[in-house]
Amino acid sequence: MARTQRGFLFDPNRCLGCRTCIMACATGNNLPPGIYLRSVEMQEFRKGAQIIKYYLSTSCNHCANPECFRLCPEQAYRKRHDGIVLNELSKCTGCGTCTRSCPFAAPVVNPATGKVIKCDLCQEKLDEGEMPFCVAACPVQALCLIDISGAGSRTPDLVRRLPGVIKIQITRPSIRYLTLKIGRQILRQSKRKGDIHEN
Repeated sequence: MARTQRGFLFDPNRCLGCRTCIMACATGNNLPPGIYLRSVEMQEFRKGAQIIKYYLSTSCNHCANPECFRLCPEQAYRKRHDGIVLNELSKCTGCGTCTRSCPFAAPVVNPATGKVIKCDLCQEKLDEGEMPFCVAACPVQALCLIDISGAGSRTPDLVRRLPGVIKIQITRPSIRYLTLKIGRQILRQSKRKGDIHEN
């Protein structure tokens, strides 16, 4: 059992959709061309007569009850003492069970090796006191790391899910969000770069 549970905190009110986090992760981890361990997508939902849009940056959620860990036939997954979910390449056969079972599509097959890779929260950087590539690169500080355990009591405006995002709680994803403030989403689809859309 993890004594703590590290995870991402995402602020949808800050994210520009610039995808700097994606490229920093890919470059820092020397990923093959076209392979990414993080995604940024625009979310859309209806609230009354309004259509609300915002950007969502996601990666492996280092779940408290990860399906990849539970279903891997080779037992290639493990959790660190701080809750980070890791996969051991030496045990991975590339069968793809984890890629099919993860509800967040976090594990991906590396075409160069045939083995599965996923976000490991830049564990080596963390152990040296540094932040993950995605967190360090975000120009608006929309991403940060927190200890999920008890985080809600310290920051009351944290939520487990954002509007418009599919509800998947069985794996207990280790990610929290700041409350979406309607009308304050910064979208790069504006005529002027960085305009604030009043929804």
